[in-house]
Amino acid sequence: MPIDPVCGMEIGEETEFKVEYGGKVYYFCSPHCKAQFEANPEKYIKEGGMEHGHGMHSHGHGHGHKKHGCCHH
Repeated sequence: MPIDPVCGMEIGEETEFKVEYGGKVYYFCSPHCKAQFEANPEKYIKEGGMEHGHGMHSHGHGHGHKKHGCCHH
């Protein structure tokens, strides 16, 4: 299951919020996360390999829900 590179949430591939960048498709939980990525995709691609390396338990505890951040605006 894809991970939103902005907030770290698990996303289904059927989401309407997706962007193709650098030959890869990125999926997003909301229009807010999609817009954040489009404004500075390199930031999220680089962070995705380093800062989000804590595993799913640090981002939504594996339940696909996030209690704070962009997903609840």
